[in-house]
Amino acid sequence: MSREIYINVEQHEKRVAVLDSKKIEEFYIERADTVNLVGNVYKGKVESVLPGIEAAFVDIGLEKNGFLYVTDVEKDASDFDRLLGEEGGEHQEKREDQKRQSIATMLKKGDEVLVQVVKEPISTKGARLTAHISIPGRFLVLMPFDNRIGLSKRIEDHKERDRIRKIIEDLKLPKDIGFIVRTAAIGASQKDFFRETRYLIRLWQHIRYKAKKAKPPQLIHQEYDLILRTARDNFTEATVRLEVDSKNDYRRISKFLRMTSPQLRSRLKLYTDRMPIFEKYDVERQIDKIYNRIIQLKSGGYLVFDETESLVAIDVNSGKSVGHKNLEETAFRTNLEAAEEVPRQLRLRDIGGIIIIDFIDMEFGGHRKTIVKTLERALENDKAKTKILNISSIGLVEMTRQRARRSIEAKSYQRCPYCGGRGTIKSPSTVSTNLARQLARILSATRAREVFVTLHPGVASYVVAPERDMIKQLERRFRKYIRVIEDPNQHMEEIKIDEKK
Repeated sequence: MSREIYINVEQHEKRVAVLDSKKIEEFYIERADTVNLVGNVYKGKVESVLPGIEAAFVDIGLEKNGFLYVTDVEKDASDFDRLLGEEGGEHQEKREDQKRQSIATMLKKGDEVLVQVVKEPISTKGARLTAHISIPGRFLVLMPFDNRIGLSKRIEDHKERDRIRKIIEDLKLPKDIGFIVRTAAIGASQKDFFRETRYLIRLWQHIRYKAKKAKPPQLIHQEYDLILRTARDNFTEATVRLEVDSKNDYRRISKFLRMTSPQLRSRLKLYTDRMPIFEKYDVERQIDKIYNRIIQLKSGGYLVFDETESLVAIDVNSGKSVGHKNLEETAFRTNLEAAEEVPRQLRLRDIGGIIIIDFIDMEFGGHRKTIVKTLERALENDKAKTKILNISSIGLVEMTRQRARRSIEAKSYQRCPYCGGRGTIKSPSTVSTNLARQLARILSATRAREVFVTLHPGVASYVVAPERDMIKQLERRFRKYIRVIEDPNQHMEEIKIDEKK
């Protein structure tokens, strides 16, 4: 097995693809016009307290007020168990007789609070907030309002767990803060732990100092962008190569690794070929399939994804999968393949919330149990927290997957003006990014001095906007002229490029 990471950086978009044995397993996208909020720390002001739902709305300077639930404020509750759970740790059982405090006794309108975004605004909902701050590093997560030390359950070797515990004890960390040891800490030296604990403690001291002086609403600490989050969370010892096509981001990652994991710097490569990096490594073709509603399975069966406001429905169909002795065996084999593919698709599309999987009906209870176990095993490596209910007699599986951000589809598509919102089309941002790639490929090969591009007016106005400088940048790069023509009768996703000698 060979795990590789490829990063494509363009003027308005950053994309990360994580491949395992040349097959895409994770895909992330970040655009200049969509700022990441998850992980950011704000000093906010309580706008209203609603005892009926045990929550408060907090102004943190965004368009919509953030939502702060009572369990995210309680002193006796923290995100320690939640975060440890995401790292594969064991949750501590909560006492049922433990009396929960009322939100009205803890907060009142006008109070100033230090909060962190755990879920970005989605649709009509504001950001989900917590007052239990957590500061992630490469090997550790600092919990300033907790004093426990936890180790990821995915660190299975007992000798390694004992070694890490001994290192943590020897570091003589402050007694009033806690740490979670992440899976990436396997094999890390005492120097690595010392360096990171000092960095995280200094960062928290800076956040606390800045928060004391700030007037709400104000951003106190901003989480890393996609590039450095990838270097921190995805680039581990299991990765044989990380390749990026931007000199600036290559230097940023190299500097970050110098501070955190010097042994990985030799695996960092700068991509310099003329062919786009995602085309070179057959990533672009695989990404295109992410947006497909229908996913074909090797057996001949297929999956159908339908994302709605309230849930995501996944239908499993046998299709051409008929090469088995009987209907029960065909259904079982197709469902088995689907149970392995669905978790991969959930990661790729970054789908969260309530998910309903409609497997093909099976008669044997043993087959149904095997399908659930296969699904659970395939979800073990998912960084998002998941919960699965048993398969029903008619083949339905209900599950939930932690949702912190909008799905890949929601980021890349907008409501279709042609069908009244019943479907989706690519957004002007996505079409213009595709246009830039096509133009770069054509301009690098053509001898024509002038190229004519015909677009829908909505896309054309986005492309030629002065603040983006998209067309002029390409003209300067290839020393050729690009003429943009508007055609209101053209589909918003359509791109026409004509060369003139």
